[in-house]
Amino acid sequence: MYQWTRKRKSGQDWIAYYYLDLTGKAIPLGKDLDLARIKWAELEAKEKPLDLRTMKGIFDRYIRDIVSKKAPRTQKDNLAEIKQLRPMFDSAPIDSITPATIAGYRDARTAKVRANREIATLC
Repeated sequence: MYQWTRKRKSGQDWIAYYYLDLTGKAIPLGKDLDLARIKWAELEAKEKPLDLRTMKGIFDRYIRDIVSKKAPRTQKDNLAEIKQLRPMFDSAPIDSITPATIAGYRDARTAKVRANREIATLC
């Protein structure tokens, strides 16, 4: 996997990831490093990275990359919502979460409005 960086006219760096196959043809993997690693693993027929197989890794990544850029009140709300979601979904494989699973979570919660906000954070 290769990282290609280009300087834009605005001065910002453009970064994308590519995979070179045996013939030297560049296959684009995208701009997100974690998603590029998954596609690269699929192309190399390797296992997906451990940190991206369960929701725990996704929650951790969301807190690190997304929540930190939000307003303080939204950060507080998102962290509380994720804290509520973790016991149910933390160890769940990403592929196992279906709309039925989410509906079951919503139905099991007694605080329905709060459950809807938690589901909005999950989705």
